Amino acid sequence: MAQAESIKHFLERHRKLKRHLAKMQASLPESLDQAFNRYYESQPLTYVKFEEKLFRMEILMTQMNEQLREVDSMSMLRQAAGRVNYIADRLDEIEAALFNRSRRRRRFPFDLSDFFSRASSGQQQNGFSESKGEVSSLSQAYSVLELEEGVSLIEVMRTFRRMAKKYHPDARGGDRSDETQLRKVVEAYQLIKESLSTD
Repeated sequence: MAQAESIKHFLERHRKLKRHLAKMQASLPESLDQAFNRYYESQPLTYVKFEEKLFRMEILMTQMNEQLREVDSMSMLRQAAGRVNYIADRLDEIEAALFNRSRRRRRFPFDLSDFFSRASSGQQQNGFSESKGEVSSLSQAYSVLELEEGVSLIEVMRTFRRMAKKYHPDARGGDRSDETQLRKVVEAYQLIKESLSTD
């Protein structure tokens, strides 16, 4: 009986966490529209900065969705909840600036600012299976995104956004057969972005 209650509690918390993440993902298009409407013509560099921040949030949420599928214990679920809270806090910070409002969430005492870099480095962390380092060169990264070298960062971001949606299981009715390609797309985007940022 106690085990059945424990399983039920785990499943309820897992579903709640997935709903919370889905709600945040659903808010991204509105935030991107706000950034476009507010800054695209008058302050294009500011628009690009917000666009990049929102794309970064989308990557984190995509990775978090993948990780949630692997969660099978309460300890892993608590770790996942901490990561989702970190993402929520960062998104609230971005949206507060975009919509000229005060922050709705308090900052969390822990710092998971390396979450994104850990995911891109192919490390195993806290039982989560993360990116496997399948993109090994800049030329391969451009090939994965089907882009020619020399395109702008904005074009790279737009292409990444389109391809990430194409391969994400949520856009394929739960079909996970293209998750390897999705990981490659994420890695390729990160590699190119880092290269263009240092030019």
